[in-house]
Amino acid sequence: MFNDNYRIVGKHATYAKFLNAYTRNLDKEAKVAGIFSIAVELYLIAPLIGASYNRRVPIDTESDDSLNVLAEQILKRQKQFEDVYRIIMLSEKSTESSADERVERAFRDDENPEKMTSNMELFHDYMRGGIEWLYEQVTEEVNIATATPDDYLEKIRDIVTLFGDDFELETQ
Repeated sequence: MFNDNYRIVGKHATYAKFLNAYTRNLDKEAKVAGIFSIAVELYLIAPLIGASYNRRVPIDTESDDSLNVLAEQILKRQKQFEDVYRIIMLSEKSTESSADERVERAFRDDENPEKMTSNMELFHDYMRGGIEWLYEQVTEEVNIATATPDDYLEKIRDIVTLFGDDFELETQ
């Protein structure tokens, strides 16, 4: 689990590239929000956002875009990925499983390849949902062609406030 490259595909790759500051290193002309330094940060955070907003999205096959998240970067954060994975498995309720079944899924299904594959699909559905949610929030009412870093900084503030309001968190 979380020891290999991961490839984001379709429109989610396009969205991830837009949200990723590293994209500008590869293409100096790219219009990006750049709110994440590298793709692995988005890969780690997006599932939590997707799960928070109960947003599961299947793989997009309409676009042929792709973005690789390197195994080296994933391995450096492997414990964090495992923690996020377990949080997703424990909190996920769309399958109408009992609390005991969710605990089983989060901590014991790792040993069963078939169940692990299913659980990773669920994790990635939430990851894509989180990427979409972030992209929508960042691009809402923004002209991407003329947006400045300050415009995106303001969007980040708006996202933090929205998230805080939605989940009754104290934000400063």
